[in-house]
Amino acid sequence: MTSSKSGPPKSGPPGNSSGGISGTIAGDLEPCGICGRSVAPRALFCHACGAVQPPRPLDPFTRLGLERRFDIDLEQLSKQHAGFTRAMAPERFAARGPRQQANAKAQVEALRDAYEVLRDPIRRAHALLELIGGTPADGDEDGDEEIADLAARLARANDVLELDRIGLDLNQRVEACIKYLAPAFRKAQAASTPDSPPAADGASRILARLERLEALAAEVRDRRAARTTPRR
Repeated sequence: MTSSKSGPPKSGPPGNSSGGISGTIAGDLEPCGICGRSVAPRALFCHACGAVQPPRPLDPFTRLGLERRFDIDLEQLSKQHAGFTRAMAPERFAARGPRQQANAKAQVEALRDAYEVLRDPIRRAHALLELIGGTPADGDEDGDEEIADLAARLARANDVLELDRIGLDLNQRVEACIKYLAPAFRKAQAASTPDSPPAADGASRILARLERLEALAAEVRDRRAARTTPRR
């Protein structure tokens, strides 16, 4: 953990004793494009001159100031995103010129992209899997009889009630996968070292199953919508 005495500059503008709404992270410092002073990678503002910084390449957890874990607090995610976005509203920087306005707009877009990744369980799992050095499983449907049975039921379904029953079964299994991913990732992260990449295999397999289930659930939704949409 970085010491408060020797750590990188805080991310808030000058005069903000709390360091702004965006904290600092370990990593190489970047020069401010306005004054040239060192700025932390996640900083929204230069602490020396207050200039809005362009977004740096960051993982979505770091960009939104959240711990790298699968079971994030979705309410906290929304609050973080809303707070950062308000702080970076481009109209707030109209008097600072087009460069800083462009930086603010780019920050808002980067924050939105990170939020969209983290709010979706599958995209969040892929992002975390990449961060811990895991690789996605092949996703071979032939190895999962339960999913094969659901797919066969869906292929035979010819009425809305049966589609609803299959959709309910799929939703229950999707929720179970999401529930099981959290401990699987905790186990992988606890054991993750450069010499133990297989530690993430459990999370990879659950993620592959989740993706197959979600694909079937999307097909159910599409087929149901096609049957219930009134014809003109």
